[in-house]
Amino acid sequence: MEEKSYAIILCARDDADAERMTRMISSLQIPRNGDRPSPAEVIKVIGERRAAACNAAMRRSRARYKVYIGPEVTQVNPKMLIFAYRVFDSYERTGMVGFFGSSLPLGGDFRKARWTYGHAVWEDGQPDTVQDVMGVPGSFAPRVQALDGAVIVTRVDVPWDEAVDDIFLATAHVCALAREGYETRVSNTSENERACITSRPSPYFWQVDDAVFERARRTFAARYADVLYPLVSIMIPAYNQPRFCREALESALAQDYPNIEILIGDDSTDDRVKKALAPILETHTDIRYQYRGGLPGEVTGANVRYLLNACRGDYVNLLFHDDLIYPTKISRMMAYFVEDQEQEIAIVTSRRDSIDEEGRPLGEINRYRWSGDRIFRGTALGREILLQQANVIGEMSTVLLKRSLLQQGGIYETGIFCGYRERSMGDTSTWLELMRAGHACVFLGERLSAFRKHAEQNGQNSDTLLLCSLDWLNFLVLAYMHGAFVTDAAMFEAGCRRWRTQIMESLPVYRAGISENGQEGLAILEEEFDAVAAEDWDRVIALSIRHMETMGADPAAILGGTPYADAR
Repeated sequence: MEEKSYAIILCARDDADAERMTRMISSLQIPRNGDRPSPAEVIKVIGERRAAACNAAMRRSRARYKVYIGPEVTQVNPKMLIFAYRVFDSYERTGMVGFFGSSLPLGGDFRKARWTYGHAVWEDGQPDTVQDVMGVPGSFAPRVQALDGAVIVTRVDVPWDEAVDDIFLATAHVCALAREGYETRVSNTSENERACITSRPSPYFWQVDDAVFERARRTFAARYADVLYPLVSIMIPAYNQPRFCREALESALAQDYPNIEILIGDDSTDDRVKKALAPILETHTDIRYQYRGGLPGEVTGANVRYLLNACRGDYVNLLFHDDLIYPTKISRMMAYFVEDQEQEIAIVTSRRDSIDEEGRPLGEINRYRWSGDRIFRGTALGREILLQQANVIGEMSTVLLKRSLLQQGGIYETGIFCGYRERSMGDTSTWLELMRAGHACVFLGERLSAFRKHAEQNGQNSDTLLLCSLDWLNFLVLAYMHGAFVTDAAMFEAGCRRWRTQIMESLPVYRAGISENGQEGLAILEEEFDAVAAEDWDRVIALSIRHMETMGADPAAILGGTPYADAR
């Protein structure tokens, strides 16, 4: 196979159609192979179904680049192949190029895609009139998950799927290539550079009978479920409280998303959780349960780390054992991830309910000021979290995360912000770190989970609340030192004053209820409180650094790359 050789494959209805298409392509310019013409051949496949025709031609030709042209194509741009070759030349893992495509919603109905790209042009039934549709402008040669199949150029030979309907053939080929690790992209063309014109609308706009389309979609979705529905891992870090844990597991099993794995890391101090879950584990043998033999009072961080590194999903939901998720949570959130063409979304979250020990509603937890779904960029959202000192994104159970973005130092981690591993707000520190990296967060306007409030909740005792108060100031200091979100002194000082105002009522509670182990932290908090009142900002920063070090922070990690590193 010569590196730069072309086969022009005409999938014609009959001999007359083949002759028409042969004349149509006579002006095509073949990209040159250095200073000489590239080898090119024309293959005509007549009267076969499109997939069978593509497979027959693929077997007949040893050309590296194969150009599949359907019978609906009536005109081609002479530079069409040059447009396509530019894409292949720019993106090494591109296996196929088309001229109109899109993202692909869950279930595979490309007509409902959130994003379309490229240029679709078809004759409008009147002399010299065409219908012209441009997809959304974007970066050069956007990656797509579904494709119009009028003209397709490939440089990787993968069999075409003869079991799917022609309307899904090109999109099925996108999925087949994805299984082999190849991307599909759309060549950018301007309004004056139409790649081709067709005699009928693109499948994106062609009015196919609903029943016919639905049968075709179901066949396609069944054959490519692994591509359409990326694996989601629901992980339950368990610690005693067997009834709550069983209810959490049942809510995970009730999800309507079809590709989920469930893992349970049991750090309980006894076997009550194991016994409570036994009937479910016997029925659902695919649930991965691991008893880890926890210690009394052990923090959940080690268990979360274990689960994150044991799971296989591209997307993860840490469902804490006392919370619940509603049946449509994963599917609603994955609908955004699967159409994230720019790969910018790190978190999808939603409104949530608050429930008591018996599961009775206590009201909605709602810090949203809008209706419907919204997407927020990292810098603005991170700044709001810090300056309001409010976890507006929600608890771990509330969100769905893109797992690859949690990788630090070769393992998957949560609870680290600017090098500081904290012990009180693993959710907030994780959100801040992801926002610091510039990722986006999607807020869904419906309630999709429930946060349980109960007497044994660790987050309600004075020691934990004290750590939270200390860490809010630590986050402000870290952000200021690293130039993340808090970008000037005035913003930092305003955040510190707000912090002092918010904890003013909490100090008497801490003094009355703190344990012996928390006395050192309380002393630092009171010093910080006074330093903010005195507007001694250097001392505020020094006290915060001292506290982080007492919590085990590595000075090189939290100060590295900041002016404070040299001062040490």
